[in-house]
Amino acid sequence: MIRILYIEDDLMIGKSTWQLLQHQKFAVDWAQTGLQALDYLFTQTYHIVLLDLGLPELDGLEVLKHIRKKADLNKMGVIIISARDQSKDKILGLKSGADDYVVKPYHFDELIARIESVLRRGQFYDMQQELSFKIGNIQLFPSTHRVMKGSKKIELSSKEWAILEPMMMYPNQIFSRQILEQKLYDWDAEVNSNTIEVHIHNLRHKLGKDFIRTVRGLGYCIETKK
Repeated sequence: MIRILYIEDDLMIGKSTWQLLQHQKFAVDWAQTGLQALDYLFTQTYHIVLLDLGLPELDGLEVLKHIRKKADLNKMGVIIISARDQSKDKILGLKSGADDYVVKPYHFDELIARIESVLRRGQFYDMQQELSFKIGNIQLFPSTHRVMKGSKKIELSSKEWAILEPMMMYPNQIFSRQILEQKLYDWDAEVNSNTIEVHIHNLRHKLGKDFIRTVRGLGYCIETKK
C-alpha cells in the first residue's frame, strides 16, 4: 500500500482531502504543523509527501529542505500544494526539490493524477508490478509482507519486519536505536535495552552477516553498492 504524509494546516481542506485520499486506498498520515511533519518523517516511512507551504512552526520550504537532507531522493516524491500561484513561488519550490506543484484550489482528480505521475517516475514504483524494494539479493514486498533472498522466501517475525522495512525503503540512511525502538512500541509495552541488538543479530543471521551495517555511535543502516 502506498503511504502518504499529508501536511496541511487548514482543518477544512485537510479533513476533506485526508478522507478522500483514504477512500482511494492510500495509507495517509496528516500533519498540521511543520514540526509535526518532521516528527512523522523521522519516525515513519512514506512513498510521497503532499506539502503545503504556509505552515505554522516551520515553513513548508524548510520542511522540504529537511526532507531532501534526510530522505533518499530517489525513494520519496514531494508534491507542493499551495495557494501561492506566482511563477517565482513555483520555481523556488521545484528548485528546492519538489517533484510537482499544485495550486489551490484544485480538483481532487487532478491531485490523484499528479500523485500517480510522481509515483510512476519513482524508482520504487511500477503500476504493473507489486511494490517492492531490492538491495543486493534481498527483496522486500510491503503489501504482502514477504522477504526474498534470491529465490528463497525468508521468514521474519513481526518485530524483525518492523525493523527491516524502513531500512530497506531508505537505504544508506542511518537509523538510531531509539528510532528503531519506536517501531516496536506496538509490539512491546516496554522495550528492553538490548532488544534492537537481538533483532539485528537475527536479521543478519537470516539475510547475511554484512547486510546491516553498524555505524558506531549512531545506529544501523543498509548500504547500497556503489
